[in-house]
Amino acid sequence: MMMAVGCAMMWAVLNHPCHPVPVFREHVAVIRASGIGHPPRSMRGVRATLMAKRAAEVVAVSNLAKRLGYHNPAKVKGFRYASAKVRADGSVLVVVEKRVRR
Repeated sequence: MMMAVGCAMMWAVLNHPCHPVPVFREHVAVIRASGIGHPPRSMRGVRATLMAKRAAEVVAVSNLAKRLGYHNPAKVKGFRYASAKVRADGSVLVVVEKRVRR
């Protein structure tokens, strides 16, 4: 019963005409970068594909760091992997993205 009264009081306070309604309008930009990794020539199979994927991830994060203005890719935090596609020749394309407030 106490919870219902507390909620009703909170609703009345928040909906009072003198109480400003907060409006959250963040201007967010999504910056994307891609990287391509090639498998070693001496290897075939799943291991080669995983090595190519890791190389593509490193290149993509490095490219994202350059687009954000960082000299060190280790400073890039909060990015996510948008996609990873294996191509017919065995190379892998990885796309990373980061949301940035403008």
